[in-house]
Amino acid sequence: MNRELQLIRAFVDLADTLGARFDPLDLFGRLSEHCTQLLAVDAVGVVMADARGTLRAMASSDDDLGRLDLLQVRQEQGPSVDCFRTGEPVTADDLRQGVRWPAYTAHALEAGYVSVHVLPLRLDGRAIGAVALANRHSDVLPAGDIVVAQGLSDIAALTLAHWPAEARRPHDLLTSLQAAVSAKASVELARGLLSEYAGISFTEALRLLRQYAEKEGLSVTAVARALSERTLAPEELLEGVPGRA
Repeated sequence: MNRELQLIRAFVDLADTLGARFDPLDLFGRLSEHCTQLLAVDAVGVVMADARGTLRAMASSDDDLGRLDLLQVRQEQGPSVDCFRTGEPVTADDLRQGVRWPAYTAHALEAGYVSVHVLPLRLDGRAIGAVALANRHSDVLPAGDIVVAQGLSDIAALTLAHWPAEARRPHDLLTSLQAAVSAKASVELARGLLSEYAGISFTEALRLLRQYAEKEGLSVTAVARALSERTLAPEELLEGVPGRA
C-alpha cells in the first residue's frame, strides 16, 4: 500500500465514531499508532485537558514517553504544557543543546530521546491538548510530516468532540473531554488491579485488556469498568496466557 492510501485510511479510521465499540482512549491509541507508522518519529504521546482545564496524560506509544507526559503534567512544565497553553507548536530539535525544561529534558535524555516536536490538539482554533512526537535522533522532523501530524490530530479532536458520550443526553465538548478522562481513569485502575493480581507489567495488563475487548467485541473502557466493579473476573482475561490459565 502506498503512502497516499495509508494516509487516506488513517484519516478515515480516525473519523469513524459510528462503531458500537468506539472508545476515546482507542481513538488516541489509533492516533499514536498512525503517527508512528506514517511519520519519521519513534514515539507519540497525547495529553488532553479535562473539563477544568487540567492536563491529563491520555495515551502514548512508548512507556518512556508516557512517563515523561506524566512528569510534565504533574510539574506543569514541559513542551506539551507550553503547546497547550499557547496553542502553538513547540519544537526542540536537539534537547542536548538546552535546558528549557530542566526536569523534562533530563528525563527525556535519560530515556534516549533527543528531540521532540509538539503540536496542539485543537478544535475551532482552541487547544484542548497536545500531541508530542519524540525521536531518539536529532534529525529535524520533515515539514510534510508535521503537516500530516497536525491533520491527524485535528481529525482526532473533531471526532472526540462529536463522540456521544451519553447518547440520550445533550452533550458538549466539556462533556466529551470529561468522559474521556473518566475512561482513562477506569483503564488505569483496571491495569493496576490486573497487574497486581497477575504479577505482570502495566504494559502487559493493557495488552490483555485490549485483547479481551477485541475478542468480546467490547470497548477497552467497558472491560476495564467491569473488572474494577468485579463483574468480570481477572482469570477471564488471563485465559490462554501461558502459566496463567
